[in-house]
This record gives sequence, structure tokens and C-alpha cells, in this order.
Amino acid sequence: MNRFVSVPVVAGMILLAALPRANAAAPTFQDLMDPAVFPEPQRGMLVEQAGIADNALQIRTTGAELRLDASGNGVFRQRIGRDRETARIRITGLTATPEVTHSSPGLAFARFASPKLDLRANGDSLFMFHAHEPVTFEITRAIDVGFSAVYRGNGVLFDEWGGFGLFCSERDFEGALRPYEECVARYTLPADGVLWIGICPPKPYDWERSLHDNVVWHWSRTSAYPPDPELAAWSREGNIVLLQSEVMLWKDWNLAFEPRLGEAEFARVRDSIHRLGMRFIVYTSPYYFLRETPIASKAMNSFDHFETTGFPPGWPEGVNIDLFMNEITKVMTAYKPDGLYFDGQYTENVPALYSLARRSRALLGESGILEWHSTFALGSGQCFLPQADAYVDFILRGEGRDSAYANPEYLRYFVSCYNTSNSIGVLCNNGPQPSEELIDRVLAANGRMHTLVGWLNDPKITRMVHDRYRARLTPELRGQVERECEARQAKIAEHSKARAGELRALRAAPAWTAPLLQEQGQGFLSWTQHASPRNPNPFATAEGALSITACASAHAFLTREVSAVPKGFVARLKQGSDGGASWGPAVLIRWKNGACLRVGLRNDLLLQSDFNGEQRLFGKHDPNAWIWLRARWLETSGVVETSTDGEHFQPVWSFEHGGTLAGPAEMIAAGKVPYNGAALDYEEPGATGTCFIEQVRLY
Repeated sequence: MNRFVSVPVVAGMILLAALPRANAAAPTFQDLMDPAVFPEPQRGMLVEQAGIADNALQIRTTGAELRLDASGNGVFRQRIGRDRETARIRITGLTATPEVTHSSPGLAFARFASPKLDLRANGDSLFMFHAHEPVTFEITRAIDVGFSAVYRGNGVLFDEWGGFGLFCSERDFEGALRPYEECVARYTLPADGVLWIGICPPKPYDWERSLHDNVVWHWSRTSAYPPDPELAAWSREGNIVLLQSEVMLWKDWNLAFEPRLGEAEFARVRDSIHRLGMRFIVYTSPYYFLRETPIASKAMNSFDHFETTGFPPGWPEGVNIDLFMNEITKVMTAYKPDGLYFDGQYTENVPALYSLARRSRALLGESGILEWHSTFALGSGQCFLPQADAYVDFILRGEGRDSAYANPEYLRYFVSCYNTSNSIGVLCNNGPQPSEELIDRVLAANGRMHTLVGWLNDPKITRMVHDRYRARLTPELRGQVERECEARQAKIAEHSKARAGELRALRAAPAWTAPLLQEQGQGFLSWTQHASPRNPNPFATAEGALSITACASAHAFLTREVSAVPKGFVARLKQGSDGGASWGPAVLIRWKNGACLRVGLRNDLLLQSDFNGEQRLFGKHDPNAWIWLRARWLETSGVVETSTDGEHFQPVWSFEHGGTLAGPAEMIAAGKVPYNGAALDYEEPGATGTCFIEQVRLY
């Protein structure tokens, strides 16, 4: 997961009372339709007008306009970034304009009689449709697609100037979005189903803050309470301090937020930071807040045995939101930081994510600082909820995704937030040291960087950050960014057309000839072996196949160098008695630029694929039967497929790699190989079992 002063607001009290109070209930799409929930505008995002005119419902927000006529045909216009038509909607069976029951700066609410349907529009340009009987929606894009990301029934589509997102209460709508087709989605909502359409960006980008706010980021395994001389040195590097050191900052950081060294020492740090003219934010985490959850026993309170245990699992559904909000309310009231840093949010529950953003903003007030460490936003890929992110000052993304930094689309659309949520997007480069090339790529995408305290000990890095990064944070940067956006925008129609063509090509059979590499059975034993000490002598052959006998969650794989530019691979595997999930039998390719793609099996009978740290699970398999897995890719897109006979393949996951798989590979691996090709074990190795790989063909 991520490595991841309060002003009283009347609206915050209203929304806390309106949402369900049971600790075991997470917010739902249906909960958020209630006009009593989040009734007031926040962050300057307003409903400016709502009513019936010219026989149509017309709603205007800070960032969008909707005109929906009596026959069910509607147009969404974007108002920030560009004034233009962005998407169209068709609601089947609509025959009359609705009754507008609420119109205020915070929201508009309209009720349709036939079909029975409610619409709530919020000031952040989120349009929420609630069906009370089955209703069919068709969403058509009016823009070309420069970037898209999909997770279950949710997805976002953007070009350089903006775009829109679709989010649905029905998780069975996996695959409903087809971003590169003109009609991007067709949903038939059941009774009580909800569909959200968010027009982006919902607010203007704060250029002034992006140029002048610089965060000094402190993390330590020994102390979270820096002495005054260190704080004084930091004041020369930034105007906001992030005290992240979760374990060392708080007692029982998974269960409560109480200063580890006591309130007086916390106050000393706070007062010193303020005396030096800075503000500060402190670590908290809704994702890792485990109090009264079924995994509360996993909470950790020290770095003892950290190398083997790592951080505890998180809680991604938002069931703990009331408990967490109570705890951070105490933090703000008792300890008075200037804001909060959230290490991970609710990655599996869209309305919980939105509720978290709005409740946190109500707690902090308009001037409080909120940062989300959001490398995993929705799911583990690049899908996110811009209308939640819009309430956040800084969005920190990219931890552990170093191989994705070479993908300009990853930096531009997922990290930078420019013309998506228009929050300030920050690259979480706490792994590799910054380089001139990386700084250039981040600024070209209109991203930002925090200053890590550790960098200040290296004069070369400090000088580079000052000269290559900080010196370029001037008003001239805006013109440079916008010129580069215009240049890329001019190519997006061609790009969108080419990507649509790639997706059509990937639905056809591969145009492969002879394989670059083909291996099977005994031949695998000539590859380089990598095995955990827990797995002595794991490799053998049985009935013409490689057999691997090893602990369920300990590595045992073989590698071979690859010097070509691969286009895909096919493998035949069997789970057998192997108990591995993330350590199940798999094939992986690692590219010279660091990108990794792995496809394999799991003991829960699911199949899995990992691309640059993004994992997808799909399908079912029989552990006692052979199954074929195939992965292939073109210039920017790829597909993973399965087969039981090696002839007839079915697609299970389409992905976009932004060109990162177009270059030469470094190696191919087969066996119980972790997602990144490294020799890693899980803390609990599990029971011994045997899996099989009959053959691998690389094309």
C-alpha cells in the first residue's frame, strides 16, 4: 500500500448526522443522494443555476453545464480548461422534464416521474442519477481520448484540457466502459442503482500555490520530533513540513493518534515550526486505521521485525470511516496541526472515498491543508475519482512505481492532476533519487515534488533540486506547460484513433511467426535459478514439464536473459498443490527501462496479472488442469488472454502501457516469481506444494 487550524463548519455537523452512524456501515451511493448530506458548497465549487428553461433541465456548476431535454437527450459542457461539449447522455424512455426540488449553492435536486429517477448535482460538477426502476443510460464522448483508466464499472477519460468520469453502484458492470468507442458506456441500472457522471476539471488550478508552496517531507525510523536547529534548516527549503513518521509520531498508529513523546514535545515541534513561519501536517491513515476492524490484531507499534513483517494490511472499504473521523477530529482539536496527511484512502468504495474527502474538508475548514498519498486510488491501477481529489490540496502518487515514470501518460494524467481534479499533483519519488531527466519529465507534466529531508544531506542533490526544479517554479512555467499541452492536444485525435485500432487488432489473433525463444520441460533447468533458503532444491521435471516444489509464499523461479524487443508470450501452467497466491506459478518479463509484466495462477483459483505494480485478478481455473495464458501488446495497448486448449483464447484484461513495453527486454522469468521479478518472500512462507510449467514461448 502507500508509504505512505480547524475552523468549525456547520455543514460538517449536518453531514455527520445525516450519514449512517453504525461503525460497521460504509457510505453507499444511495446514502449520498440525500439532500441533507453535504448540503453546503466547499472549496469554491458551486451550483450557480438550476431550473427548467426551454422545456429542458438546465444546471450550471463552477466547472460544468448540463442541458437535458424532455426526450432524455442531454449534453454536458466543460467550463474550465476549455468551454466545450464533453459528453452526451441518452436516458431511454424519458418523456418529460423533472420537478426541481432543491436549488442552492451546494446542490441541485430534480425528480423525474417516468421513468422514476432522481438527479442530484453537486457544486463539484458531480451529477448523480438514482434509478427507482430499471433505467438505461448511454454515454457518448464528445472528446478524443488521450488517457483512460477503468476499474470495475468505474472509469475516467481525459485529453489535455479535461474530460469526465463514470462511476457506478453496480460492481457487475465490469467491462461496461469502452473508452475508445464513440458510445463509451451503456448501463441498464436496476431499481435502486446509481450512476455518477463527473465533468472535469471541477475547479480552477491554483497556479499561485503550486509555485510557492513547497513541502519538506520528513520520515524516520528513530524519531518523528525534529530538534529546533533541523527545523530552522528546513525553513530555508519550504513553507510546509510533512511529519510522516507514522510509527514514531503516534502511539498505536493503527488504533489511535496520541503523540508518542507526549503532548508537550508535540507542542514544542508545532510552536517551533510556526515561529519559523511554516505550517505543518501530520500523518494519519484511513486505510491503515484498524480499530474495531476484524484485522485489528495486525496493528503494529514498532519497527521490530519490520524487514520480515512489513506494514499491516489495510481496510479499503470505508467501514471504519466514523471511527477514523472521530480520531482525526481529536488530532485537530487537541494538537492543532495545520492539516493532515492521509496514507492511503478507501480504494474499494467510491462513495466512501468521496465522503472521506468532503468530511475531511469540513473538519479542516477551507484553509486547512489536506494531502492524500494516493498511489492506489481506486483499485491498484490508475483509475481515480477527480471529484473526491478536488477537495484535497496535494495528491501524492507514484510510490514503488518507478518503472511507470518513463510513461508520460502516467505522469501527465495520473500524477499531475492538471485539468483532471486540478489539485496539486506530486510525484512520490521517495525511492530513486531525483535526476535532471526525471525533474524535466515531472515539470513537463505540470507535476510537483516534495523536498525529502534526506536530500538535504547531499549537496549535489540539493543543488540540482534548487537549480533544476525550484528555480523553474515561476509564472513563466504556466505558459510553458500550456504550450506543451496544446502541442500534445493537437496529436490526441490521431493518438485516440491509433489506440482504437490497436484494440481492434488485439481482438484478432496475433500475427506472430516463429518464436524468439521456446522452452519446455528439461530445458528450463539450464536457466539461472533463484530460490529462497526456505525452498531447497525446488526444481525438477515430471512428465515433460518443469515442476517446482516450494513453500506457498516463498520465491522459486528461473530466469533467462532476453536482448530482443518482445511482442508477447504464451505459457502452459498448472497450479497443482501449490498454495501460492501472489507467489503462484507465473511468467514475467522485465524490460530494460524497469517495466514488468507478469501473468500467472493463484491458489484461490483466480488468475492474476501484474503490470508495473498494478494487479488484476480474473477468471477461474482448475488447479489440477493445464491452462494456457497469453499476453501480447502493441505500441501502447496490451491484452491478457486464457485458453484451455492452446488454440481458442478468451481476453480477460486489456491494459494500456503508454509505450513502456515498446523497447528491449532484459529478462524472462518462469516459476514462483514475485510481481517485480525480485527474490522476495512473504513473512509466512506457508505449506509446501508443487506447481508445473510445461512450456513458454516468447515472440
